[in-house]
Amino acid sequence: MKNRLKVRNIGFLWDLRELLPKSRSKNKAAIKAAMPKDRERLRKIVVEAYLPEWSWWVRQVGGKERARDDLMSYVSEFLRDRKKRIFVAEKGGKIIGFSGAAKYNRGTGTIGYGVAVLPGFRKRGIGSMLLLAALDWLKKSGVRFVTLEEETFGFANQDTSAMVLYKSLGGKIISDQPVTK
Repeated sequence: MKNRLKVRNIGFLWDLRELLPKSRSKNKAAIKAAMPKDRERLRKIVVEAYLPEWSWWVRQVGGKERARDDLMSYVSEFLRDRKKRIFVAEKGGKIIGFSGAAKYNRGTGTIGYGVAVLPGFRKRGIGSMLLLAALDWLKKSGVRFVTLEEETFGFANQDTSAMVLYKSLGGKIISDQPVTK
């Protein structure tokens, strides 16, 4: 037990008055706004796209099926609400990643539940493409400031790949707190 890494909650903020970077990905994945008909395809990958980094959370909520139900309630809400979007990355007709975006009053918005990409498709620029699509939609919708809807996590003295992605695309850390159990 003493070798376990300490988990931190980390909040990010993007100021969309600043220029968004261009995607440098040469990946051929298609990025599009998800439709209600994509719900079942998202259900198949929603938990796996967060693993292994979020395996501690899956255990905490009671396993993969409970985690899937929790994440799908969020996905379903985003698919129904006109002020929210789920962006998906597709390759060969299969959804391989997703990110949510929501706009609120007074020029604010969120990136819902961060960016999730299936493990076999990571480190190819797909997460960047998804996050940039979400930020671009929010910016075009008149949003000025964007935060993560749920804080991401990091480990003591170690950035996760999500943190590296968010920082590389203009995200600024606005909170960094240890997780208490």
